[in-house]
Amino acid sequence: MAVTVSLWLTHPDLGNDDCMTAEDFATEAEARAALADLDAYCGVAHSDCAFVEVDGPGGCEVIERPGVAARARREAARDAQLERSEAAVQAGMAFGVEAYNDAMGW
Repeated sequence: MAVTVSLWLTHPDLGNDDCMTAEDFATEAEARAALADLDAYCGVAHSDCAFVEVDGPGGCEVIERPGVAARARREAARDAQLERSEAAVQAGMAFGVEAYNDAMGW
């Protein structure tokens, strides 16, 4: 029975279509060997994948790559802050400083 190792940008259970790559291994031992040296397995092209899914006859396991997942959360928070700031600037230009302050939550 084959064991599949898949690399995801977001958690596979979220239903997003962001599985970046997957590879089948003949045994679970081969799949675990790939996990042990994941950087060599996935290379630079998929180093931003925050989750690894191991799916085989023994069940399905999702592993979070701590450093990558934390970086993705920081980038998402930064992007949200930038969007909020841009919306506040637009509100300020259209309706004045009070609209800017309202948009920033001040």
